[in-house]
Amino acid sequence: MPSACVVTTYGPPDVLEWTHVPMPEPSERQVRIKVRVSGVGPTDLKIRRGDLKAVFPLPKPAVLGFETAGVVDAIGSEVSGVAVGDEVAAWLPSLGGYGECALAAAWTRKPPHVTWNDAGALPASVEAAVGVLRQLEVADGETLLILGAGGSVGLIATQLAIRQGAQGHRSRRRARRGAHPRARSHVSPLREQPPLQRTRGRRSSRCDLRCRGQRRT
Repeated sequence: MPSACVVTTYGPPDVLEWTHVPMPEPSERQVRIKVRVSGVGPTDLKIRRGDLKAVFPLPKPAVLGFETAGVVDAIGSEVSGVAVGDEVAAWLPSLGGYGECALAAAWTRKPPHVTWNDAGALPASVEAAVGVLRQLEVADGETLLILGAGGSVGLIATQLAIRQGAQGHRSRRRARRGAHPRARSHVSPLREQPPLQRTRGRRSSRCDLRCRGQRRT
């Protein structure tokens, strides 16, 4: 029987309890992952405190975690393109990452050069960045202004937008060491130049992506 970090009630970190839970069994389109690393994000903390109980009621068992990385150890009958033993990273919209085993319906193979820690911390941010870029329908040659781009979603959105051929411009309050070189070349610190001045004359009808996922035209 696997173990997981279960939320016993809403509250501070000490409401989390490491305990045995039933072995999850994958449905037809799911895989079961033997977890190596799971990400901890701000939404997890808000759910644990009860701030989002109207939107994210505690599941049963109450195992949080929107993202994880590990090794596939069981697959559903309709799953293809992955096999037991494959290393994957997964986004878990139904939660479940804080355990030894997790079920996933959305996953990708972990490249060999990507560390387990990075693989476990990327899925939720990547899903958010890709989702907003798809909503905006960013096209080759368009200008994309990303506000508040110092975090993981903003960094990923910038790199993906540039890869799609957009002219990405990012705005944040202070520089970050170790940022991706392609993303760093498009940074406009707020204290040096207002972002709308930087992009004036180059904006398309869809130029603004706020990293909290809000679309503005």
